[in-house]
Amino acid sequence: MRLAIGFMLLGFVLAAVGLPTTGARAQMATSPEEAACRPDVSRLCRGMSRDPMVILACLQSNRSRLSRRCLSVLQSHGV
Repeated sequence: MRLAIGFMLLGFVLAAVGLPTTGARAQMATSPEEAACRPDVSRLCRGMSRDPMVILACLQSNRSRLSRRCLSVLQSHGV
């Protein structure tokens, strides 16, 4: 279960930062989810590694500064 959530989040983060996704990972993040977090990634995680796990850690560490939309997406994925 935890591994499945990790893959889902990886797909979401890849899509959110605009990295190419393939296969099942590409299907895990929807366009509205991507749109919800893209501004927060740009604002809060600018200049960081484009590694998806680094971006996810950035979003988690800036949780109190996230937009309501992005926070809602993270919560819906169990983060």
